[in-house]
Amino acid sequence: MRCGAPVERIVVRGGRARGVRGVGGEEITARRAVLADVDAVSLYTRLLDPAELPRRLLADLSRFEWDAGTIKVDWTLDEPIPWSSPQVRLAGTVHVTEGIDALTHTLGQLATGTIPGRPFLIMGQYALTYPTRQPAGRDTVWAYTHVPQEVRGDAGGELTGRWDARELDKFADRMAMQVKRAAPGFGALVRQRRVTGTRELQASDGNLVGGAINGGTAAVHQLAVFRPIPAHLG
Repeated sequence: MRCGAPVERIVVRGGRARGVRGVGGEEITARRAVLADVDAVSLYTRLLDPAELPRRLLADLSRFEWDAGTIKVDWTLDEPIPWSSPQVRLAGTVHVTEGIDALTHTLGQLATGTIPGRPFLIMGQYALTYPTRQPAGRDTVWAYTHVPQEVRGDAGGELTGRWDARELDKFADRMAMQVKRAAPGFGALVRQRRVTGTRELQASDGNLVGGAINGGTAAVHQLAVFRPIPAHLG
């Protein structure tokens, strides 16, 4: 094992992946295959020499589509979230939206490069399952939502997609408002929050390009056999 040792190149001989070469020049030989836990674009354009790849594959990569970016907020609360429906408290993961029509509208905004005015949230609340994650009677929760990779407008009329500290705070307020609509009194319970933007996510893991957490769109045209190439060995 080599920890903290970036790989510079996958070594190809005779048309097969034979090992890897580290930044320092050390080569490690693979007996059967090289498993690359990286995004497809990095694999085929950086770790592999394009001269080793079929032209069709390189042409397909030029059409590779990333999924939307992600913004995540973590909150610490004085009390559990006061959901309007008590049954929601029993769920470890909560999808916050005002209905199918609202969700469809939000997805349409993302598709047209518009920052949603009322973002759809996926939230995690684990106090019931993991009571030691917070002091007794309090709560820790997180939520994430998606934003366009290329911003063309903002449904709220106040953001540009720079995602600096000011814009992240404003968008986090927008996310919190979505929770307040489903849980009146939520705002008064917040002790502290941490906002993680698209750039911060990518800085923490190079695979999260622009905050994309799926490694590429999950739409059907880029799933399974429709990926740049079908899954294969070597």
